[in-house]
Amino acid sequence: GGMDHNTPVQRIARPSLEDVVKGMKTFALKGKSDLVVRAKVEEICRGVHQGDYASEVLALYYWVCKHIRYMRDIQGVEFVKEPSQVLDTQAGDCDDIATLLAAMLMASGNKCSFVLASFTRPPIPSHVYVQVHTPSGIVPLDPVANVETEKMLKKMTRGIVVRLS
Repeated sequence: GGMDHNTPVQRIARPSLEDVVKGMKTFALKGKSDLVVRAKVEEICRGVHQGDYASEVLALYYWVCKHIRYMRDIQGVEFVKEPSQVLDTQAGDCDDIATLLAAMLMASGNKCSFVLASFTRPPIPSHVYVQVHTPSGIVPLDPVANVETEKMLKKMTRGIVVRLS
């Protein structure tokens, strides 16, 4: 794998948050029916008992935590990568990782949202993670914060929810 000039990437010059979120939403919704993404989802969930949807969600989350490396974007440039591209390079920033995880969750029949997280007053969103809608409630999934997710949620001054379905 690797990135070249044919890589499906949106490069957003001086992006507004709306532009970034629009790109993420487009790629996540497109990614949920991408056969490369679906094949990876099926491979990851192969060992999970059929019908155990909670374990599928956890298997997907754990796989992303373990295999996708967080890397900041180039200073001053915002890239948003397609989920299949993140699978290929196995790296991305929080936007890319959230977009991949959302696509994988939706590819396995889950409803989810992006949450734009602020940690400042006044609130300025500086991070994004996924929340999945389960029968027992909403579960935040953040491979970037990972084991620090609970701490991160306590520090948040605002979370803007962007529904994906």
